[in-house]
This record gives sequence, structure tokens and C-alpha cells, in this order.
Amino acid sequence: MKKRRLNRGKVLSYEHLEQGVEFGRYRDVDGDAVPYRTYPGTHPTKGSYFTRGSSHDKDARYSERGEDYTEGMARLLRKWETMKAHVPAPIHKPAARRTPDGVIYFGSTDPAMEEALSALEAQGVYLDALRIRAFPFAQEVFDFIRDHEQVFVVEQNRDAQLKSLLVNEGGVHPARLVSVLHYDGSPISARFIIKDISEKLKSAHAAALPEQAK
Repeated sequence: MKKRRLNRGKVLSYEHLEQGVEFGRYRDVDGDAVPYRTYPGTHPTKGSYFTRGSSHDKDARYSERGEDYTEGMARLLRKWETMKAHVPAPIHKPAARRTPDGVIYFGSTDPAMEEALSALEAQGVYLDALRIRAFPFAQEVFDFIRDHEQVFVVEQNRDAQLKSLLVNEGGVHPARLVSVLHYDGSPISARFIIKDISEKLKSAHAAALPEQAK
């Protein structure tokens, strides 16, 4: 088995500190809002830091200055944006045919969704699928929503938490997202997904028909 090499991120070594590299636990050195850190015991006199639970400055020193607090909050916001490019990207699974409908899902819904997508396609129902794997969301998630007339959001909770995050983070109109919610205490099944999405598609198509065709 090959040895796994873990990327520990931006860590300063004893040699770095000895060479005079300036260390500040919350300093944005590279412009990506992700500061460097040191391991405990890396150097006998350099690299260690102490942070109170209250406000601190970029060098981890206690501070009650409003400017320090504001700077820290602004850095965290920039860090949030930086992380969108570093978390696992969503997986796009296009349908076999062009379709105006999409579905977004995540986590343990994956096996049931795989089965449901295959079964729906056999019934002539085509859905472009996007499996979300991380938060914050990459721009690709919102591009996917934009490119479809309606997107089903499949999740295993009562309160449509994923849908709420999509609306709040991306400014998505709630009407673009159709919740498929499963919360009876058992794992979500392909049968449930197929039934719920099929019924919602049938209702949407019926609502779109002119009155004389109903």
C-alpha cells in the first residue's frame, strides 16, 4: 500500500522561524485570508500563541479595538470565499437527453438517488443531477440551478435545510427549487424519490396546461 501524504496546509517549521519569517496567527500573508500556523513545540521561543475567547488582533494579542475586531471579521469573510475553491467540488451527472428539470442532493441520499435516476429514465423522465459534496457552495451549484427551469432538492430532514442554504447563499428564488423531503426516521429509498418527483412533475405539467386542455 502506498503511503498517504497528508497536506497539512500552511504550517511554519522551526527552520522558517529561525530564518526570521514573521509569524502572526491571524495574519493574511498571501491574500487568501488563510493564515499560517505552527505546531505546538515547533520552536522554544517563536511560533506559539495564545488567544482569548474575546476579541484579538492579527497576532493573537487581546484587543478591544474595534478596528481589530472588524479586520478579523473581514478576513473570515474572505476566507469563506477562498474555501469555495478548495472544498470537494459537486459532481454533475447529466441526463441522457436535454431536460429543463434538475435535481440536487447530498450525503446519504446518494445510493437511493442513483437508483431513482435510473428508474425514472426508464420511465421517460430525465433529470440532470448534481450531487453536492461540500459547503460553502461552489459557483457551479448556482450555475446548475440557473440553467434549469425547476430543480428538485432531495434531503432527509423536515425543514428543507439544504434548500434554505441555497436560497440564502445564492439569492435563488425559492420558486425555482422544489423540495423532496423525507423524515419518517428510515433511510430514504429510491421508491420514495421516484413517487414524490413523479407526482410533483405531473402536478407541474397539469398546472402549465391551458384551461381547455385540462
